[in-house]
Amino acid sequence: MINVFLWAPPLSSAAESRRDTPTLEFDIALPNKTGLLNAGEPFNFSVRVKGLKPGRGEELVAVFESSAFPSRLVSLESDGSSEDLTASTQLSSHPMAMSASSQPIRVEVIVARLNGLRLHTVLQRTVYLTAGPPPAPSNGDHSPPAPLTSPLDSLLDQASATDRFGQPVQPLLLPEDIREENLGEGPPMVQSPVYWKQITETVTKRWGQELSQLGKGRAARDLRVKFQLYPGGFAQLIQIERSSGNANVDEAALRTVLSLHPFPPFPPDVREPSVDVHVDLPGPKR
Repeated sequence: MINVFLWAPPLSSAAESRRDTPTLEFDIALPNKTGLLNAGEPFNFSVRVKGLKPGRGEELVAVFESSAFPSRLVSLESDGSSEDLTASTQLSSHPMAMSASSQPIRVEVIVARLNGLRLHTVLQRTVYLTAGPPPAPSNGDHSPPAPLTSPLDSLLDQASATDRFGQPVQPLLLPEDIREENLGEGPPMVQSPVYWKQITETVTKRWGQELSQLGKGRAARDLRVKFQLYPGGFAQLIQIERSSGNANVDEAALRTVLSLHPFPPFPPDVREPSVDVHVDLPGPKR
């Protein structure tokens, strides 16, 4: 898996101290390569828990809750190769949960200690999934659908434009300025620095608009959002990777990413089936 970190500063001492706390990682296995969920189409949703062990006489479980499908409670088991615990379940969103406007699906994932019949929540995270529009009624017109666009398309179109003096616009970010982490075998394949630069600039610009609407009195720490981006520009597993400490601010950051979806498709030289994107955002200040 390739990770692209955009504007990621060194961890602060406070962030370093949070390394010892339990963490969650999510993964999704879709039956198609588009990166979108289709109504009624089953998919696998997995969670990995790091830094957590069950106590005596108790079991660790993961609970998946959403209005799009019935709640599931799944036991967390050792992955056999590390101290991590994993749980996976197959879900299928109900067609009625996907409106004509293709609203994102909000999933609450809860890790809890199960002791008898009592659940004690340890961790809780919100993850957004994106869904494709329901099939349009057939009207005999077999013309191809219009391509999806986003506010980022116009910015990418300007990547090779000229400035107001008629001079060619140069890329704003050199390849070595993007930190890539290759967790598998072989060299990283993620390229196109202009593409990733435009994504982070657009997300941070929209985030500035969100901050202005939050108003005063919402001071919070800097935060990081994470999402899995597919070649067609569709994002899944949109989540808060590092919380601001303020639930309202975190939710606003998730809305920021959702408001820009779908993103432009990958450039031809990005050949990964999906890329984990991490974007650092400044927290609101008093």
